[in-house]
Amino acid sequence: MTYNNAHDNSLSRRRFIQIGAGSAAALAVFGIAGCASSEPDADEATEAESTDEAPAAETGAETQTITDLTGAEVEVPVEIEKIADLWHAHNQIVIMLGAGDRLVGTTENFKSRDWANVVYPRLSEVEALVIGSGAGEVNFEEALSLEPDVVFASDEEVTDTARQQGLTTVNVMFQDYTGLRDNVTLTAQVLGPEAQEAAETWSSMLDANIALVEERMTDVAEEDRPRVLHIVNASDLTMVDGTGTIVDEWIKLAGGVNAIETEGNRIELTMEEIIDSDPDVIIIGSATPEDVEALKADETYSGMRAVQDGAVYANPDGVFPWDRYSGEEVLQILWAAKFFNPDLFEDIDMVEETKNFYDTFYGYALTDDEANRILAGEAPQA
Repeated sequence: MTYNNAHDNSLSRRRFIQIGAGSAAALAVFGIAGCASSEPDADEATEAESTDEAPAAETGAETQTITDLTGAEVEVPVEIEKIADLWHAHNQIVIMLGAGDRLVGTTENFKSRDWANVVYPRLSEVEALVIGSGAGEVNFEEALSLEPDVVFASDEEVTDTARQQGLTTVNVMFQDYTGLRDNVTLTAQVLGPEAQEAAETWSSMLDANIALVEERMTDVAEEDRPRVLHIVNASDLTMVDGTGTIVDEWIKLAGGVNAIETEGNRIELTMEEIIDSDPDVIIIGSATPEDVEALKADETYSGMRAVQDGAVYANPDGVFPWDRYSGEEVLQILWAAKFFNPDLFEDIDMVEETKNFYDTFYGYALTDDEANRILAGEAPQA
C-alpha cells in the first residue's frame, strides 16, 4: 500500500482530513488516496462543522469530564489554549494532532530532538519543564507560571504531584497498540474537533496498514516468519525488548517473531543469551548507520545469522522514534514488514509513505533526502 504523494496531488493536511476517516481507510487500502481531490460542498462542510461544535455551543459548558488512561476522571476546559506536556513521546502526538502551536511547556528530551525542530521550528521557543530522561525532574514552579489549561503526563507520581499543585493533569501512559489508539483518541477529545478529525484519519491509516500486512502474510506459516532481535539502543547492545511489549506487538504485526522469549520491556540479557537468540533480523533503536556498521564489524556478533546475511538495521527515527510510544508507529509496521518479508512488500515505497505522513499530520513537505535520512536513523543534514 502506498499513499500517493500528497505534494503532487495538492492534498493538504486539512483537505486530507476533510475526506473523512472511513474514506481515507478505503482509499489507503487501494492506494488511490491522491485521487480524492474534491472538496466537500459548502453545505456538507457547514453541516459537519456545526455538528462538531454543537455540544459545547448548545450546553454552554466550559468544562468536560474525561477519563484518563489510568481510569481517573479529570475535569478539563472545553477550550484548550495552552498545553504543557511532561512526557517526551506525547509531544509528538500533540503536534501530530495539529495542536503544536498551543504548547507552552515540553521536555528537555523532546526539545532537543533534531527532526522535531525541523518540522516544528517554534519548539525552540517552548519552555523545557522536564530535565533528564524517563520521568525526569519537573519544574512545577515554572509549569504553574505558564498557566496551562491542561497538562499531559505519563508518570503516576508526576501526575499526582502536578494535581496537588493545582494543575489540571491527564495521564496518557500506554504500553501497547490498544493503549496507543486510546492515547490518540483521548488526546483528541481533550484538544477539540480538529484534533478529533486528525485522530480519525490517523486511526484509519493504522487500520489500513495492519490489514494490508495481515492479508499478505496469511499464507506464511509461523515457522517461516523471520526471528527478530530488537536492541533498545546502540549504547547498550545487551538491552533488548522481550514479549508482552509494544515492540513485540509490532514485530508480530509486521510479520515477524520475537527472537527473545523472555517477557519484558528494556530487559538486560547476557551476551551469551543475545548470541544464542541467533535472529534472522536485528533492529537497533535510536541508532545510526555507523552504529549498524560497528555491530556488523564486531567479532562478538560475527557468527549470528543476521550479521552474516547483512540483515542489521537502524530503526527509523523522526519527530520521535518509530519503535516505541510514537504516532509514527503507523509507519513502523510497513517499514518492518519490508525487511522481514521483502518479496511480499517490494511495492511499498517507504519514502513516499513517510512524506505523506509528514505532509498530512505535520504540514511539512519532506524532500526525498530528508525522508531517506529519517528511514536510516540519521539526523537532518546541517
